[in-house]
Amino acid sequence: MDKFNTLLEAAQLAATRCGSWSFATSDDRYDVKGLLVLAETSDSETPIDEDSFYVVSRAGAIGLCEDGEDIDWLFLTGSSEDEDLPATYQVDPQINFCPKCGSGVVSGARFCGKCGNRL
Repeated sequence: MDKFNTLLEAAQLAATRCGSWSFATSDDRYDVKGLLVLAETSDSETPIDEDSFYVVSRAGAIGLCEDGEDIDWLFLTGSSEDEDLPATYQVDPQINFCPKCGSGVVSGARFCGKCGNRL
C-alpha cells in the first residue's frame, strides 16, 4: 500500500488505478476530475495532522490513517468490494541482507543482486 502526506498526492496515484469512486459514508460519486478538485480543496482547507497520512490500495481506494495504524477508508472503487481492504496499516519488513548468501541487498529489491535468490 502506498502512503502520502496529502489527499491530492493520494488522489493522483489513485487516478492511475481507477476512474471513479464513491464516498465511503454516502452515495456521493466522483470521477477523476472531481476527486482531484475535492482533494486539492480538502488539503488547503483542512490539512491533516503531521502524524496522519493517506494510503492508496492496489485498486485505487483511498484511506486516512490518523493514528499510524487504523485506516478509515474514505473513497472506495467499484472493485473495492472485491479487494480485501485492511483495517490497519502495517509497514512491510525491510530485508537488508540476502538470507541465502548474506550479501547486502538494495532496499525494495525482489531478488539478491549477487546470487539471484528471491527475497
